Amino acid sequence: MGKRYIINNRNLIDAKQALRLADTDALTGLYNRRWLNSYYNKLDRNIKLHFMYIDVDFFKRVNDLYGHSMGDAVIKYVGMLIRSYLGDSLVTRIGGDEFVVLINGDYSEQEVEDMAAGLLKTFSESDFRKDILSLISLSIGIVLNQTVNISLDDVLYKCDAAMYQAKSDGKNRYVVYTVMEKSMEISKNIESEMEGALANREFQIYLQPKVNMITSNLIGAEALSRWIHPVDGLRAPFKYIPLFEKNGFIIKLDMYVFEEVCRLKKQWHDDNCLYASLPISVNMSRLHLYKKDFCDTLAEIAGKYDINPKELEIEITENVFLRDNTELINVVNKLHEYGFSVSIDDFGSGYSALNMLKDIPVNIIKIDKEFLKMSADDVRGKKVIKNIIAMCKDLKLDVVTEGVETEDQIRLLTSCGCEIAQGFYYSKPLPELEFENYSAANYKDDQNCIKFSFNDSFVSDDGEYEGNFIGNNYRFEPGISDSIKALHFESGSVFSNYLNLPTKLLHSDSYSVSMWLKPEKNTTWASALFGEYENGFFSFCPLAWEGHCSYRVRDARQAEAFYDTNAVNIWENLWTHVVITYNSIIEKTSLYINGILVATMLDIPSLYPLNLLTVGGDVYQVGYHGSICELTFYNHVLSFSDIASLHEKYVTAEDFTGFDASSRKK
Repeated sequence: MGKRYIINNRNLIDAKQALRLADTDALTGLYNRRWLNSYYNKLDRNIKLHFMYIDVDFFKRVNDLYGHSMGDAVIKYVGMLIRSYLGDSLVTRIGGDEFVVLINGDYSEQEVEDMAAGLLKTFSESDFRKDILSLISLSIGIVLNQTVNISLDDVLYKCDAAMYQAKSDGKNRYVVYTVMEKSMEISKNIESEMEGALANREFQIYLQPKVNMITSNLIGAEALSRWIHPVDGLRAPFKYIPLFEKNGFIIKLDMYVFEEVCRLKKQWHDDNCLYASLPISVNMSRLHLYKKDFCDTLAEIAGKYDINPKELEIEITENVFLRDNTELINVVNKLHEYGFSVSIDDFGSGYSALNMLKDIPVNIIKIDKEFLKMSADDVRGKKVIKNIIAMCKDLKLDVVTEGVETEDQIRLLTSCGCEIAQGFYYSKPLPELEFENYSAANYKDDQNCIKFSFNDSFVSDDGEYEGNFIGNNYRFEPGISDSIKALHFESGSVFSNYLNLPTKLLHSDSYSVSMWLKPEKNTTWASALFGEYENGFFSFCPLAWEGHCSYRVRDARQAEAFYDTNAVNIWENLWTHVVITYNSIIEKTSLYINGILVATMLDIPSLYPLNLLTVGGDVYQVGYHGSICELTFYNHVLSFSDIASLHEKYVTAEDFTGFDASSRKK
């Protein structure tokens, strides 16, 4: 009998432990949702409590970047911190990264708000891993003085709504549900004013520059709306854009902004502004995708103002690309047919499937500013950014990084091969007049060239760039005419006698280089022009091997990956005009001699970033021996007719002495 009694006691103990475990969150040791429901339902219906609903912002990113074990550590730490800071309150974990706190109703409303503010501050200043804390924050929804006469689900609904409002307002903050109700009243006022505001042109476009980080030149802009209210003044977009997305008014606003951009560009063209053809991007809501005439309407508006669609870019946010893919592909293809570029905005904000880059033919990827912020201070995150940029380049996509604010970010991005930035480091969004002033000061037409005439100096003709000669064996001498000079190189030992040029003068993945050469000594494989990248090099050798000249590209990412575009040797002691082009989109090099296409090669991968640019020598061979003149760089691909015209211009000049009539046809 006694033995049986002991067993029953043990069963009773086990049963109590099982109940306790069923009521407790295994990870944090806090009470769980099951216990909270039971506890709440036993409370006196007349008492009042305050509630906090706490959510960890960007928690998914911790799991994605650091793994689930680190995610568990974060949840345990947050639970411990809440319980420690809020002392006598009941702290529960109701699931995932969500915590609910019941606070004694004797506390005043201000005291509860102070608790929330203090908790946010304590969390941000805590001694948990700083790299993790830089990624995450807390959003808190508060319900004050709630009597226990409604269901817990109804209370949590209010808490949840307030918490999501905190997230919508920018995260790392708290929102009180009563304040949210006031916000709903504001939303009603906005909805009552929006149609009149559009009719009265209260919405103005602001333009945020897109800048080439290598040259600091303006290369584009994004158009953004700002509501200039007659009473309230400037209304920030976050106050009305989410509402317009919900009620559908965003469709009218997007089209208004697009037409305003076209109107502005027409004005620039009419005024012959240098920056008139500057590409401008306009955001388009996912709601447009359901309108069959969307693409046609954009084309009609551009046509109305006689604007080439190539000057316009349509931005669609990443989360749109995660659904409706079939319809999206059709829309993007039709936009391309009209000539528009298409970009994925906020790439990285939603951890999208990378397959969409394969399936949807966009032109541009815009890396989300939050993704940059969370990755830039972390070794693993930096590798993610680097590989995303590399992947995009391999897919022939342009990459723009948003939210660039520091020099460290610029160094990181350029080292990864990204050239284009948008962010406060360069400029905030500007109203029309201020943007025009900015453009006048910072826009340079990339179709222009950068020429070195070697008129007794190593400065480019536009005065923007200056080379540095390493060694002493050089001289300036007559070139292909009486008015054109040349730089003469004496061959030396490996990498001992050469001209070092600033790498930023060749800042595009696609490029052309034109030069006149007169080699005087057969120094096999000596480079007249050499560029070294992080992942390879290019070299033009006038006298390469067995009677050939060669434009060689080396891809260090692959063993023995040498790509040689070969032609006949450049003749010794005779001037020869050489043009090299590389088209990164179709991965094609072309070699022209004396205005004639003599060789091409396909499937040559793009290299980046350019770390070294030299003339007359390289790091592998003895130096070039001979003369070079009219060295000219283009950050775009010259066409066959461009090159033929350029050559003809040289050889038909009255003072041209580059070669005699008998050799002109070679």
